[in-house]
Amino acid sequence: MVATIQDLNPSIIQMAKNQSQKGRRVSSVGQDYYPHSSLVRRARLIRRSTTNQYCEHLKQLQKQDDNLIKQIFIIKLKPFSQINDFDKSFSNGTTYEMVPTIDFSYPPIGNNVSRFQPAIFYPDFMKYSNMRREDLESYPVVLTDEKGERTFAYCYKFIGKRKHSTCREARDEERCSVLVLISHVPNECLFHQLATDFVNNLHKDSSKLFSMSKDLLELRMADSNEAIKKSRYVVGRVESRWTKNLCSLVEQIGVENCVFGFLCLLAEKRILITGSNVSDVSRAVQSFVRLLAPLEWPYTLVPVVPDSQSELCYNPTPYICGIMRYNLNKLRDLLCPLPGDTEDEIVIIDVERGIVLPCLPLQNLNDNDMKNRALLNWTHSMGFPKTIVMDLLSSLKSVFPIKTPLKADEKIEKKIMVWYARIFGHYTVFGNSLLSTRNRKRLAMAHPSPETREMLQWFTETGILQSFFFNQTQRNSFSSAIDRFEKIRKKYAPPVDKNGKRKKARSLVWRIFHH
Repeated sequence: MVATIQDLNPSIIQMAKNQSQKGRRVSSVGQDYYPHSSLVRRARLIRRSTTNQYCEHLKQLQKQDDNLIKQIFIIKLKPFSQINDFDKSFSNGTTYEMVPTIDFSYPPIGNNVSRFQPAIFYPDFMKYSNMRREDLESYPVVLTDEKGERTFAYCYKFIGKRKHSTCREARDEERCSVLVLISHVPNECLFHQLATDFVNNLHKDSSKLFSMSKDLLELRMADSNEAIKKSRYVVGRVESRWTKNLCSLVEQIGVENCVFGFLCLLAEKRILITGSNVSDVSRAVQSFVRLLAPLEWPYTLVPVVPDSQSELCYNPTPYICGIMRYNLNKLRDLLCPLPGDTEDEIVIIDVERGIVLPCLPLQNLNDNDMKNRALLNWTHSMGFPKTIVMDLLSSLKSVFPIKTPLKADEKIEKKIMVWYARIFGHYTVFGNSLLSTRNRKRLAMAHPSPETREMLQWFTETGILQSFFFNQTQRNSFSSAIDRFEKIRKKYAPPVDKNGKRKKARSLVWRIFHH
């Protein structure tokens, strides 16, 4: 299942929830025989029942030789009484004071208008009708089509140039508009500069809107080994770097809360990130996903769920979505489920208040020992050994306090890659056959630590790790994360011989130094 913005019938949602609950029942016999058998079964079920074509999209990025920007929109708020029936269909039968609509599009979208719902680019449009103060901000949005292919939209809020007008027209001019740049490259720094220049020039001369849009669509990607294109505009292919640093997310919500959210991603949970600000929520969602590097999140990803599309959170398969805090009241069935409603409790993390669900108020515990004990007990129930979690926790804490945010980000990424390498860094011994059940078991049994062997029994069944193994056969040259991880893996991987068996003497020494 992929993240499409569409109307969902409540009966379909309930059917999906019931089917998910039925598929996740655990037999007591399996639990008695092997305590993690339920986790193995759960990982297999999620991987097999969820459409996972993100890795195919990553392969296609190298083949794409086209424009940097695919589409340009300007989204504006209009009174509900003034919009057409097509725009009203996106409100799911609910009447709002103001509704986002597409005011300008280049190139014209024509019959493809249903692919781009305005609310996804203006997710907090209810702020205006709720008489809340609206901030001028920018935020990225991830779009996923029915084939599982992802594109990225950079949204830039701005206020149009004020003119002499009546009081009503002056009030209309104070409403924010959103400039949307859609691309297959998620580079926020680049698009922020392009959007800023675009809006500044638009304020100077609005008659140049069409010509400026045409110029932007002529921007092309170019690798160092590519020939010069027949275009005046050439942009070097650069690695994605979000404006907000990883260390700022960890500092904002706390190391313990960050570790918990990170492990929930690895366990393929349903995760909601909430807050009061679109920019903070969107960047927090994508910072969590960025923490996974070099692994990728192959499931549903929605940085901010629109105010009118909160039913997307009833998706029974794994996801990480951002949602405005004032929309949580629409998710009562998820926040307060009845006994037996669902086996997997949803995880809610507030960027300002910490963990909301499950009831794990780590920020309210002053005693570090109690805080660590609460975190270790909860993550152990998800299948992560306490020693592994403690290693990750202590590694990330060693990064702080920070002096240079960029260097701190590199340290955080390295700490996580070292943690990965110690768990499954020996995967290269098994070649390209890790997608077979037999070799996944061999990978788990080859690890020197008994606790880690139990974890790998279910972790190797997850879609997030299997998509990583699959991607190794289709290396992406524009990403340096894999190359960096390869260097770290060689240094910290568990000792395994060429036949995939443990080296007993070296394994003992390895456990002494790494556990």
